[in-house]
Amino acid sequence: MTRIVIVDDHEALREGLAHILRGAGVEVVATAGNAASGVDLVDVFQPEVAIVDIRLPDGNGIELTRELLERRPELGVILYTGDADAELLYDGLDSGARGYALKAGSTEELLSAIERVASGGSYVDPRLDRILLSPRATAHVPQLSPREREIMNLMAEGLTAEAIAQQITVSVETVRTHVRNVIRKLQARNRVHAIAIALERGEIALDPDGSLDG
Repeated sequence: MTRIVIVDDHEALREGLAHILRGAGVEVVATAGNAASGVDLVDVFQPEVAIVDIRLPDGNGIELTRELLERRPELGVILYTGDADAELLYDGLDSGARGYALKAGSTEELLSAIERVASGGSYVDPRLDRILLSPRATAHVPQLSPREREIMNLMAEGLTAEAIAQQITVSVETVRTHVRNVIRKLQARNRVHAIAIALERGEIALDPDGSLDG
């Protein structure tokens, strides 16, 4: 069971969210109303995931994320906000957070974000796709390696992991590892989202006939 700490300055929202998540089988081990308490609770309870509000009374969630990840790089942080603000999103992408969820989203969406982040993946609310695919946002993520671009091209052509492994003479698990790395690097929700970001950044490109060319 994934262990969660929630950091949000609105007590009713914080405790209500904890109640809902516990009812869905998530182990919320602690909640905090400010950044300082959030740091202490993460140190004490060692959760897998921290849900962090961006706006806090003694700082902001982006600064808190950086501090938490300096202490525990393996921690999965989900920034949780009511703002679909471009500047905050850009800063959030730089902070090392692996999730970005809007408070307007459903419980099911937040549970999906927790599941993906806890398993080492990433999640960004789909309402933020327009901002995420802008040149300014995509400039914040690292460049792909030649092998990763090759696999992205083949994936975009519709090949399965098994077919890609056979074509480039590696194991299926190696292909899947590269795919996971690409999704993490590009802060993507899934493979399709990663392909879209790679196209936007020019990591892979469409030929005039509609086929992909790396």
